[in-house]
Amino acid sequence: MFDTLYGLRDRATAVVRRDGLLLLVRDRGFRRFSLPGGGLRRGESPKAAVVRELEEETGLQSTSVTPLPQCRTTDLFNTYLVFLIDARGELHLDPVELSEATWWDGKEKLPLFHYVRHIITMLHWPN
Repeated sequence: MFDTLYGLRDRATAVVRRDGLLLLVRDRGFRRFSLPGGGLRRGESPKAAVVRELEEETGLQSTSVTPLPQCRTTDLFNTYLVFLIDARGELHLDPVELSEATWWDGKEKLPLFHYVRHIITMLHWPN
């Protein structure tokens, strides 16, 4: 699932909102917050990857998955394929992969990766 022209890796990215808040996670060893998600496995669809990654990282189970092609973005290494996800359950972080998660209101200043800022701008969030 690599872009053969640029060598970019496809990453399935979850936008999970509850009660007007956006789920952000912080990977171990990183200062900035990101959206849940991760790389696609060989032969795996982006939709299957985002569902799997969300559950592995946070314990949340997807109940609805909607592609957001207008939010697709690319940085130096990755192409982010974005999905709006309704999920049930309580957060249970994978301590090997994540150091923190937060339900963000968009008001508190948090260090975010550039691709996250791009996606939330495309979503006009918070609105």
